[in-house]
Amino acid sequence: MGRRNLHTREQQTEMAIAAAELILVSKGLPGLTMRKVADAIGYTVGNLYLLFENQDQLLVAVNERTADAVYVALRDAIESAPAPRLQIREIAAAYIEYAMKHAARWRLMFEHSLPVGSPRPRAVELRIKRMFELVESGLAPHLPDAPEASLRLNATTLWSGVHGICVLAVTGKLRWSGTDRYRVLSDHLVDTFLAGLRAAKAPD
Repeated sequence: MGRRNLHTREQQTEMAIAAAELILVSKGLPGLTMRKVADAIGYTVGNLYLLFENQDQLLVAVNERTADAVYVALRDAIESAPAPRLQIREIAAAYIEYAMKHAARWRLMFEHSLPVGSPRPRAVELRIKRMFELVESGLAPHLPDAPEASLRLNATTLWSGVHGICVLAVTGKLRWSGTDRYRVLSDHLVDTFLAGLRAAKAPD
């Protein structure tokens, strides 16, 4: 039997998202069902469907919280960087570190797809955009005179490489390279990329 009157709708929503996160970590996405979430919070499945239209909507809510958490990790990395020129290094390392510590949630953010025809998850997209703007701000000191389009292109190119290292680290494939020290690789990637930018700007 559910306990409908014990918590507000907002409290129930938070409980459901938190329960989904825990199940995701312990059982993986295949092990997450609305029934298990409802059982975990002590409410009926029917009550859960009053909060979320379907399981996809619940997973979108989980992804929103994950994107917020990644944003905080990157923001804190920028604030703790000892010098502006090191910010992009710290951002890259913080991103991979978060993914390693919270692999199930991080993977869900990129692997979960809504059914064809569903509305785009704008709240998640806006959060990821805000997160990526931190990457652009970290790269900006290295491209002080670059137009916005050039800054975005370079930030996207660099972050694609960082994300690739992250995927290999999270999936346990990084060892194929002969090392599992992702910080060494991300620092090397950032340093090499920035050196290339400096060389491109240098006079002939």
